[in-house]
Amino acid sequence: MSSHYLGIDVGNTKLAFGMAKADGMSFCEKRVVPTEPHLGVEQALQKILDNTKDLLATVPDVQGIGIAFGGFVDASRTIGLASPNFPGLKNVALVDMIQELAPGVPVRMDNDANVAGIGEAVYGKARGYHMAIYLTVSTGIGGAVLVDGKPLAGSQGLAGEFGHMIVKPGGPRCTCGSQGCLESIASGTSIARIARERGMQTSTRIHSPFSGVEEINARIVFEAADRGDRLAKDVVEEVAYYLGIGLANVISAFDPDIVILGGGVMNSAELLLPPAIRVVEKHLGARGAQVPPIEASSIHDDVALWGAMALARFAVGEE
Repeated sequence: MSSHYLGIDVGNTKLAFGMAKADGMSFCEKRVVPTEPHLGVEQALQKILDNTKDLLATVPDVQGIGIAFGGFVDASRTIGLASPNFPGLKNVALVDMIQELAPGVPVRMDNDANVAGIGEAVYGKARGYHMAIYLTVSTGIGGAVLVDGKPLAGSQGLAGEFGHMIVKPGGPRCTCGSQGCLESIASGTSIARIARERGMQTSTRIHSPFSGVEEINARIVFEAADRGDRLAKDVVEEVAYYLGIGLANVISAFDPDIVILGGGVMNSAELLLPPAIRVVEKHLGARGAQVPPIEASSIHDDVALWGAMALARFAVGEE
């Protein structure tokens, strides 16, 4: 029987678990449960431990475990320091907690954006490139700078925090405490917030199947824009503009071979990416710079899980 690897994605909206064979590109088992941060940290941690324990009992030959943590991790990559979109989740020794469930099995963790970037480098569109940039656009925005498939860490382990580039000085307050960050404008959470604000200002309903403006989320905004709703289209155009500014800055800084975007917001890449790319072309073209391919991930729904799987492989020395 082929050995297996377990990937765990600790997100602010959902907790995902995937089991796959070492030579496989499909999950033997995958499960997703809601994080429900409003119910507190303990219940979320218990879900992680319960599902991990259950999967380890189901598949006894797990050789390595990888964890994608939706937030900041310490230099040793064993402690989840903080999660901007889950305020109570701080200083969690997650690697040690998982290790107790699997004695002798290597466990490795990194922030979810780095892990997703590794997933792209091993299983996705960044495979084979010397320099690749990965951005995850979801509840928040993160990223990874990949050199020969490995993410740059930086002096504090914070390289690739593209979501906290300032793209609109004096703009909306970000969860990190600053103002005008890319995440405060182009994340799924921010898209929903902008739409709600516009709806309240104009008394315009973006959606028809729902009863109140509070129920608006990014998916509904994109669906409305696709139907031709003017207000929703304006929101998407504004978000695409600032995403394009962020992408132009990243490309100017790193001159990558390719830029890949994943995360739940990229389910609507056909609406968001073309206008964002036009912004990039305008700014880079002004100085004659070539725009690299900018593409949505082909595995974006599960990229962090596949990255966690790759991290598990690295933990046992399988590069």
